[in-house]
Amino acid sequence: MMRKKISSKIAKCLCGGIKIKVKEKLRHVVNCHCSQCMKTHGNYAAYTACLEDDVIFINKKTLKWFKSSNIAKRGFCSVCGASMFYKRLKSRNISIAAGMFSNPTKLKTHSNIFIKGKLDYYRLDSRMPKFDKRSK
Repeated sequence: MMRKKISSKIAKCLCGGIKIKVKEKLRHVVNCHCSQCMKTHGNYAAYTACLEDDVIFINKKTLKWFKSSNIAKRGFCSVCGASMFYKRLKSRNISIAAGMFSNPTKLKTHSNIFIKGKLDYYRLDSRMPKFDKRSK
């Protein structure tokens, strides 16, 4: 999947207890409509991603991890509650909630995944690729 250089490479949660810098390029945004993202974010989740080795933690004193399934865990702030990361356990990549970056991000929404979990109160852009599961 295409990776894009962004101007603001700093991401942080609402209270600043988690703050990261991304060293390299980020993948364009993928919207996930799975039931876990719906419950974690209160809506579908918009994630970008990069190699985990490209993330430098400036602050992580409030970072907590929740093993959300047998294959993944989710990182969140224990103070403000921000849901910040999704990490497949055997992957070198880490997904970062795109809303944690400041403008201009220069990121574009690329696709929608797990669309069978989509709720009925919003519509998907018909011009954008969509997948029943993860994108290829």
